[in-house]
Amino acid sequence: MKAQTAHPSFSEAVPSIHQVDIAEPLDWLAAGLRTFAAAPASSLLYGTLFTLACWVTVSLTWALPWFTIAFVTGLLLLGPFLAAGLYVAARQQDAGEPISIRAGFELVRERGTNLSLFALLLGLIAAAWVRLSALLFAVQFTMFSPSIEGYVGILSGHFDPVVMIFFFGIGFLLAAVVFTISAVAVPMILDRDVGPITAMQTSYRVVRSNLSAMTLWAALIVAVSGIGILTLFVGMIVLFPVLGYATWHSYRRLVA
Repeated sequence: MKAQTAHPSFSEAVPSIHQVDIAEPLDWLAAGLRTFAAAPASSLLYGTLFTLACWVTVSLTWALPWFTIAFVTGLLLLGPFLAAGLYVAARQQDAGEPISIRAGFELVRERGTNLSLFALLLGLIAAAWVRLSALLFAVQFTMFSPSIEGYVGILSGHFDPVVMIFFFGIGFLLAAVVFTISAVAVPMILDRDVGPITAMQTSYRVVRSNLSAMTLWAALIVAVSGIGILTLFVGMIVLFPVLGYATWHSYRRLVA
């Protein structure tokens, strides 16, 4: 197993990065399932809360259907931060401690400053995506509030392909950037209380050094999230905590 070294940045030691095989993400998912099985009650609670957040988000966009995709994808962009409690639960289990939601919230509070700064960045990216998607729909319909018939027209194939290419292309680019800077950022902040810059640097180095494995990992996250969305988010009750635990195990495997 190889490791990379880097110079310290912003007075914080930047850890070495492990290189893994391309199939390693399958092991992270398996480890996430084992963690879920070891603590089903707290896991289902976190999953239920995330599902409720998804339903609330969709309900808020009911009168603005052209914002639905943007708001839901924005919520998923914030997923690494929303899963903070799951990382703490997996951390407690790794340490041989009983999983305690109260202790988890206490650790999140202690890491509040660095977590808040990172969450602010993710929030700004999500907000930028929502506004940009509104602009692209305005270009498509020549208005900021298209009718429901116009929105249904997009789903039935009546759309400007250039606008849609920009829409999905920019969305993909934003998602790739968020994944690159957050792959292990929140688990690392919770585990070591590092600053958001160091956490993002480490995530970038993890993705760069394990491009094949992390590409597969990103694809698995998209596929599992897609299953959850197709079940009207009910599946997220189980899938969200499994992904959260798997992300923690990826951090433990990738960061020395």
